[in-house]
Formats: sequence, structure tokens, C-alpha cells
Amino acid sequence: MTTALITGANKGLGLETARRLVDSGVDVYAGVRDPGRADDVRALGAHVVRLDVTDTDSVTAAVSSLPRLAS
Repeated sequence: MTTALITGANKGLGLETARRLVDSGVDVYAGVRDPGRADDVRALGAHVVRLDVTDTDSVTAAVSSLPRLAS
């Protein structure tokens, strides 16, 4: 299965991209600044990951929380 990480996934283009990818069978990890405001993302069936691209520690923690994929 294909896996994708999307930033800014709780609104606008990020949310629409997540929706389209989930609909086409992709395992989506949705990066959001505030997981408490990610109900629309959860409703899609995406995995919510706390991620603020302006915060290096947040990016490191988000990447560390993702499952390791076989290459």
C-alpha cells in the first residue's frame, strides 16, 4: 500500500488532497498543528500526526511517530 504524509491537512488544499488520496486507497498521515481541530481529517480515515513545519522539534517528533516502511 502507498503511504503519504501531508502537511496542513486539516483545511483547504491539504484536506482536499488527503480526501482524494484516502479515496484512492492511500494510507494517509495528516500533519496538523492542533490535533484537537482535526475531526474532519479523522472522518476521512486518515491518521492524524501533530506537525508544525515551522518547529524543528515538531517535525522530528512527527517523523519519529511514523511507522517504518520496508524499502
